Amino acid sequence: MRFTVDFILTELPKEETEAWSFIEHLREEYHEDKCGAHEKLVQLHSALTKKYPCLYSYTDDDPELDNCPWSDGPMINNFASKMGMVAIAYSRADELFPFVLEKALELDIIVADGQARKFIVQESQ
Repeated sequence: MRFTVDFILTELPKEETEAWSFIEHLREEYHEDKCGAHEKLVQLHSALTKKYPCLYSYTDDDPELDNCPWSDGPMINNFASKMGMVAIAYSRADELFPFVLEKALELDIIVADGQARKFIVQESQ
C-alpha cells in the first residue's frame, strides 16, 4: 500500500470539486508530458532524495533497500512541467509527509493530499 502526494505548480480553482477535477486533468497531461521536469520540481526532487535516496539508487542486494520509503522510481520520472507526484510506502507516510510538505512549501509548490482530500499552500508572509 502506498500514500501518494501530488505537487501542483499552477493555481487551482477555488471550488474544491473543480480543483480535484483540474488535478485529474493535470494527471492526464502529466502522463503525456514530454517537456521534462520543471526546475522547482527538480529542486524538490533533490531535497527529497538528499535525505531519503531514491528507490533506484539501491542495488538489489543492498540491505537498506527494504528501508527505502519511496514506493516507485526512478523518482525524477515522477516530475513533469506542470506537476509531479511521489508515492510513499504507507508504513512511512506519517514520518515522511511532514518533510515532503515542508520542502514543497519552501519552493511555493501546492501539495495535494489525495488521501485526506485537501490542498496545502504556502501561507503569504
